[in-house]
Amino acid sequence: MSRTAFDELVHRVNNLLGTIEIQAEVAHGDGTLQAYTEALARIVESSRKVQEDVRRLRNAAKGENG
Repeated sequence: MSRTAFDELVHRVNNLLGTIEIQAEVAHGDGTLQAYTEALARIVESSRKVQEDVRRLRNAAKGENG
């Protein structure tokens, strides 16, 4: 069974939330400025990927409806 675009988006958002949680825990555990900086960089990178996925899904939906 193949995933729908919505299923794929839900999967990616779930991964993003996991990234945020894990990076926050790692940074907090280390407690250094470098750890927080690296965690934030990973979170931003992951969120940008999900934002791009949302744009692609939105554009695909517009193409189907327009």
